[in-house]
Amino acid sequence: MKLSDLEQVASEQKEALLQTNRGLQRKALETLPRLDSHALIISGIRRCGKRTLLHQYLHSIGQDFFYFNFENIRLYDFQIKDFILLDAIIEKSGVKLLFFDEVQAVTGWELFVRQKLDRHYRIVITGSNASLLSRELGTKLTGRQITKELFPFSYHEFTLFKNLKPCPDSFMEYMQTGGFPEYVKIR
Repeated sequence: MKLSDLEQVASEQKEALLQTNRGLQRKALETLPRLDSHALIISGIRRCGKRTLLHQYLHSIGQDFFYFNFENIRLYDFQIKDFILLDAIIEKSGVKLLFFDEVQAVTGWELFVRQKLDRHYRIVITGSNASLLSRELGTKLTGRQITKELFPFSYHEFTLFKNLKPCPDSFMEYMQTGGFPEYVKIR
């Protein structure tokens, strides 16, 4: 990987995230802790709204941040040694709040996260892979993570999103449609 390529990816991704619609404020936002010594891991099934929740979380914190999504075709060959380049970009940015999306795609990512925690960075990780929920994670990060699992919309969130009154008909619609935000949006 080249430093300039990673810088470009990081810049484009942060801009795209800032332009993302924050959507319906999720109830889960109220339960997300603001951690200084542990990584906050937000996991959940694909398309349940993790990135939207992340954007809401960023807005609620109101401070500058570094965002990097590893699920990008330009990062297909990203390896553990490339974290050195990423570290240089983070250092250059001067921010201490890091958000990594789908970082589990890179073997050895836990070492990088632990290093950043040791250097007093605040870290939030989002991802859908089962490895974020594995029992091994606690060992790899030596107990330095708090995991919160996000689910699709609850019935209450569904009714708020669709502007419906809670009633048997809206409940049946919820049961038929489900709570995946993007799907609910088009139904």
